[in-house]
Amino acid sequence: MARIIHQCEFDLQDMEAEGIDFNQALRIIKGFMGTEDTLDALQGFEKRYEKAEIAAYENDEDYSFDREWRYEIYAYNLLVEGFSKLFAPKEA
Repeated sequence: MARIIHQCEFDLQDMEAEGIDFNQALRIIKGFMGTEDTLDALQGFEKRYEKAEIAAYENDEDYSFDREWRYEIYAYNLLVEGFSKLFAPKEA
């Protein structure tokens, strides 16, 4: 885990304007994945996104699921960024 998923600037601006915070992001990603376990939700979302991404590429389709999942992608990225700070090396 820890890959930030690209989100188009338009969707990113919309999500930032809505003011989704860390706790809301947790609720979004857990609800989307149907689990209360944060790590399972994040890992599951990343796998689910990768499968959709590969399927779109292999079938020469557009990435319309990116638009459909814009809240979930934003929530995932927000959580990954927040948790990465917890696991960053301690500054001297």
